[in-house]
Amino acid sequence: MDNGDLACLMRTGAPHIGTGSEVSISFSKDRGVTWSPYQLVARGAPNDDLDYRDHSLGQAEDGTLVVVYGILFGLKEVSRQDDRDPRARREEHIEVVRSVDGTTWSKPTFIPMPRPGVFVRPHGQMVRLLDGTLVFMARGHQSDEIHEEDSSADERVNFLYRSLDNGITWEEPTEIRSGWSETGFLPLTEDHWVAYVRHNHQPNQIAYSNDSGRTWPRWEPGSLISEAEPPSHLDGLSNIGHWRMVNGRPQKPSPGSVTRLSNGLILITYGYRAYPFGVRAVVSHNGGKDFDLGTEYILCDTAFSWDCGYPSTVCYDDGLVVTVAYTLMDIEHEEWGTSCVAYSYSQELFE
Repeated sequence: MDNGDLACLMRTGAPHIGTGSEVSISFSKDRGVTWSPYQLVARGAPNDDLDYRDHSLGQAEDGTLVVVYGILFGLKEVSRQDDRDPRARREEHIEVVRSVDGTTWSKPTFIPMPRPGVFVRPHGQMVRLLDGTLVFMARGHQSDEIHEEDSSADERVNFLYRSLDNGITWEEPTEIRSGWSETGFLPLTEDHWVAYVRHNHQPNQIAYSNDSGRTWPRWEPGSLISEAEPPSHLDGLSNIGHWRMVNGRPQKPSPGSVTRLSNGLILITYGYRAYPFGVRAVVSHNGGKDFDLGTEYILCDTAFSWDCGYPSTVCYDDGLVVTVAYTLMDIEHEEWGTSCVAYSYSQELFE
């Protein structure tokens, strides 16, 4: 935040998919060492068949906190067998709320979907540009009707939304690339942006824009890909997501966060979903032109299972870096249970 405090949004009140879910916020005044008890920003009632989820947080030029989140409904119509098929779910809209004190929040207002038949919800950090524009990323899927009309239509989509008035209204979004999913992005300059983009069936990639995120013509590998075949023991896991071989090890796709360090390095932090599970990072030593994928830094390797990650990272002017990520359990702190954890370290780790 502008005053040096940290604000962290997290999901509380429900499992991965479920009603009664909450969007909550916690604050740290000591750079991530201790955190306030979380406070509710938005919540769905247990019997309303709504799932409040997938949020993005930013701070406007006037200091106002801006939170956008998605609402998923139709859960009672989704069986456990198909709840990981995005077309078995429906994200009908995104809502935005604003707060001047981090405690009381405005009445929610709707943000339109990108186009008919496309359903998206927010992901990752909201970014404030030098001119005060707020930008957040939303990802989702296309409707059954679109797929019935065009069997070649991509399953997933992702877009950038922009606000010129401190989060009150939002422009028509621009698409990053059809077929891709959660995206962390960073403006390197006013025009040149870099993004770390997740694909659910392929290795993640690093994308580049030369027009402030309007188009993304350059795409590069986001990890070193092994030629090895996935081990046979993964055959029984096909029903819980897609696996790929990265650096010779089976991993599930995981999104990341892109951050500029105070020493000029560009850092990508991401969930590491091969054993030992946790959070890892790669850096760019040339201002984001390319990344040293052969040097992977271990930020955490104590997550209980592959179901971990989704990091969000910030850096202070003195080089202290703070990354928050979730884990079903930390094997060194079993008493935490499912939790959001803050990891603090120095940018000197990457020099």
